[in-house]
Amino acid sequence: MPLTDIASVADDCGEPTAKRSELLNRRLGNRVPVRFSVFIPAYNDARWLPGTIESVLAQTHQDWELVVGDNASEKDLQSIVAAYGDERIRYHRFDTHVDLVDNHNRTLALCRFEWLNLLSADDRLDPNCLATMAARIEELQAAGTTPAMVLTACRPVDEDGRPATYEFSRSWAIKRLDDGLYDGRAWLHHIAAPGQVPWNVGSLAVSRDVIEVMGGYYRTEIGLSVDIDMALRVSAYGPVAYIDQPLLDYTVRSGGMNKEVARKDRARARMTSHGAVLRSGLAVHEARRQVGDDERRYVRRMIAQSFIGRALQHRYLPDGGGRRGAIGNVARAFRYDPTWFLDGRQALRGMAAVIAPTRLIVGTKERFRARGSSF
Repeated sequence: MPLTDIASVADDCGEPTAKRSELLNRRLGNRVPVRFSVFIPAYNDARWLPGTIESVLAQTHQDWELVVGDNASEKDLQSIVAAYGDERIRYHRFDTHVDLVDNHNRTLALCRFEWLNLLSADDRLDPNCLATMAARIEELQAAGTTPAMVLTACRPVDEDGRPATYEFSRSWAIKRLDDGLYDGRAWLHHIAAPGQVPWNVGSLAVSRDVIEVMGGYYRTEIGLSVDIDMALRVSAYGPVAYIDQPLLDYTVRSGGMNKEVARKDRARARMTSHGAVLRSGLAVHEARRQVGDDERRYVRRMIAQSFIGRALQHRYLPDGGGRRGAIGNVARAFRYDPTWFLDGRQALRGMAAVIAPTRLIVGTKERFRARGSSF
């Protein structure tokens, strides 16, 4: 199937009209006040919510609002929010409980300011996070441009605040990303490359104008990687500013929802979650800028590699599909890049997924991980 055949995963709003694109380009070229709408979609997060609110209150940059969207919780979150007595904090309880992603989207709709920053109830911002992002935005505006998105590195921690880098990246090595400004081509390459991104959506601020022209924040059909999908699509609308400082404590929680979502993702026959992100993101980039054939080939290669990675997961994870699941995914890798087997490393991974004993796969994966790379 051609990569351009993405009707099921393209932006819901389609390609923006010329008028909306012109408005976006004009706004991105102008200097505007740096005000953040920090929004927390919450559900029964009474244990974690106070710490997150306090991390926002502690910000050295004070031009912000904080919006808490209560997803019809069974626990009393309203009294927790009300106890802080800060007029910049707004609480809204929704009458109906919805999917996690839908609650993110409807909480965002309550925001008023120009830069949108999503926090989970267990995220903790460094006191200088918003100030550092604001300074980078102002620096770029003074130079004649405004980024579509600005984000920082994150610090993975466990529920007790201890470093949890391994739990964050699991079998993936963390990608190296230099501090700087990235155009759409460079950001697409960063997202497509194998490995765990060094940032998290909690220290990511997106221009409201970009979200409006893009037609929304998260897309429910993507599944596991909605945050990566959003960050890739945004980069088609303007440059991305990355700050190589860990200004967010991202809590890696045991038994979180991602585990169940990941299990469902492995059961999907047609496409991996990473593949769906790359396929749809490429389509958005093609609609916004000139995309080279080399970029399309690279995306195909990375989709193929994502199938090989899932083939290995079927072998070493307790809820995997065994050799049968591995063989199916190796076959799908050929569909997207028939030449992947000519890469010696990928050939080794593919053969291991099909014929190697599980204990050998697990041992090899751990040895690679200990060296800071991925098997």
